[in-house]
Amino acid sequence: MMSRSEATNQPMVVRILGILALGAIGALTGFGFASIVEVEQGASWADSLALAMAVALLAIAVLSSLTLILRPSTVPKGCGILQIIVFLLAGVMFLAPIYGPTWMKADVVFGGIVVLLVVQSVANLMLWRAADEMLRQIMAETSAMAFWALQTALFLYAAAERLGLVDTISGWGLTGILMAVYLVASIVAAARRGIH
Repeated sequence: MMSRSEATNQPMVVRILGILALGAIGALTGFGFASIVEVEQGASWADSLALAMAVALLAIAVLSSLTLILRPSTVPKGCGILQIIVFLLAGVMFLAPIYGPTWMKADVVFGGIVVLLVVQSVANLMLWRAADEMLRQIMAETSAMAFWALQTALFLYAAAERLGLVDTISGWGLTGILMAVYLVASIVAAARRGIH
């Protein structure tokens, strides 16, 4: 992550290479997601949303890795690796229920997800402890924005469902929606603090 003032201090060649790298990663991510969606034409909207979240989380992990390698001084000390781990595990946990049963029994897949969730929770706690005040503020604002947006949407949806105006959404679908709202909230919270 980098602020606007830090970006202007970098040589033009570094900025151009950074833009090209981001473009290439974006193109590969888009191509990968389009390929997955093409293969999964019969997938439910909940699975399609989970795939989109997995691709987004894994792409963020790759971008975070590049940031850590190319600009280690712009990442709060001790946070870079933890952030990458959190994003990677979240992406894998979205993919596991969709693709895991192809290779192993559902209960084994679920057990693996539980283990990954425990590891991710520990990594999140370590990230909170290692974060500087600004990153902690962004994390708190993200949680607050996501909570209020989801609380409002859930109430309206529940009322519409009770009135028979909409169908029930599965827990899997709700989880995809939750992650999408959380990602948008994190982008808004980071942008408000000048992080691009």
